[in-house]
Amino acid sequence: MKVVAIIVTYNRKNLLLHCIDAIYAQCKKPDAIYIIDNNSTDGTYVLLHEKGIVNGNNEYNGISLIYVQLPINGGGSMGFHEGLKRVHNEGVYDYYWVMDDDGEPHPNCLKELLDHLTMGEYLSPLVVDIENKTSMAFGDGEPIETFVSKRSVDGEVIVGIANPFNGILYSKRFLEEVGYPERDMFIWGDEVNYDLRARQQGFAPTVICKAMHFHPKNRASHSKPFFFGMKKVIFVDNKWKMYCRCCNAIHNYKLAGNYIQIIKEFCLYNWLFLFTNFRLDWVVLYNKAFFNGMRSRFGGHKKYMR
Repeated sequence: MKVVAIIVTYNRKNLLLHCIDAIYAQCKKPDAIYIIDNNSTDGTYVLLHEKGIVNGNNEYNGISLIYVQLPINGGGSMGFHEGLKRVHNEGVYDYYWVMDDDGEPHPNCLKELLDHLTMGEYLSPLVVDIENKTSMAFGDGEPIETFVSKRSVDGEVIVGIANPFNGILYSKRFLEEVGYPERDMFIWGDEVNYDLRARQQGFAPTVICKAMHFHPKNRASHSKPFFFGMKKVIFVDNKWKMYCRCCNAIHNYKLAGNYIQIIKEFCLYNWLFLFTNFRLDWVVLYNKAFFNGMRSRFGGHKKYMR
């Protein structure tokens, strides 16, 4: 059985080094590591070369290590798509351990995931706050014990939830049946899309509670209250990010058959930008994102990045 670790990175060279160190600190090491660089501009390649990690031999400290620099920054979605596609097409590996560059797996993480292969082919660690290792990184930042006790019958596994691309372990059969992540979603919703497609193919995610993956806590608040505080929507005052969020969310709702949520979002966002806080440019942006999401047309965010 062969396992490959895949790290997607963009302009976070120092965090990438910590992630690489954490993989080499595993008590059960992967057979190979692939670094998928989304065309970083911060000197990532130079630093890796100076450290001897990328050295022309495709090997570092006894483990095969392949560095792939993509020709453009296509966001996390392209990085994970290309990484999984390239490695899977080699036909060598049985399991794919996937993560962003800002995560650091606990030294026992991979071993615990591999020890629980009987639980499924879509296994997730607990994603824990890297600064406060007693609480979760996402959601409300619940204490680990509370999070597990609410959702697990035996304290060992939690069935039905996952954090894709955060130390997740996929089997070869999973990739062959689900395919690769949607390439052109750029950011914000690509992990939801991949999880949804996996469930539709019959792959139920399972969290292995003894496996932990440390990740920065999501402290940003994107909630926008309006209509006398009675309604809230997700809003970030950045046009290309907001476009990605809205287009990808509508696509995912349609994929899930959640047409009630589609109608609800259409009404709420148009009300927000037409009546609560009139901004014609945002009305145009949102409706372009909405209708392109309904048509599964990605890439419209590029206009707003110029």
